[in-house]
Amino acid sequence: MSLFRFLAWSLPLAIALVPTASANGKKTPPASITFHVEGTAAEAPKFTRKVETLAGERYFRKVPEVSTNDIIAFSPFPADDKKTYGVVFQLNKQAAQRLHASTNLNQGKLLLGLVNGQAVGVVRIDKPVTDGMLVIWSGIQQHEIKLYDKLAPRIGEDPKVWKKRLKYEEKKKQ
Repeated sequence: MSLFRFLAWSLPLAIALVPTASANGKKTPPASITFHVEGTAAEAPKFTRKVETLAGERYFRKVPEVSTNDIIAFSPFPADDKKTYGVVFQLNKQAAQRLHASTNLNQGKLLLGLVNGQAVGVVRIDKPVTDGMLVIWSGIQQHEIKLYDKLAPRIGEDPKVWKKRLKYEEKKKQ
């Protein structure tokens, strides 16, 4: 069951995400990351939403190809704009397989990245993604990276070391 469902959007580049309650009593993630494949106007309003992009007005599927729960690690890097960051997201095996199949079937279409409901990146799918990695090139703020640190370890970081680091940072706050 997805922790998020789309309810509405009001700004041209924003789609509001609202956390839903989980039947298992799991905590809502501190940040949301989703990637959506371009759809068609014929699918709207039931399956797609209209979003204004640099490529013009486009429709993107409401159901994400990849979501926060699919991310097992990440790695931030300074963006070219020197004001924000980009992030590489590493996906779990199942999500990597889904992404490979989806990008194979949807070549030529756009892929929209949403971070906490805000559209931060659109890329054209020019070939299948085979390595299970997705990149947002810019638009990520420092405080969002701190939230991602609570979601997953950095790429290459041992999960046990990551958990110790979280505990240390939590103690340091107090």
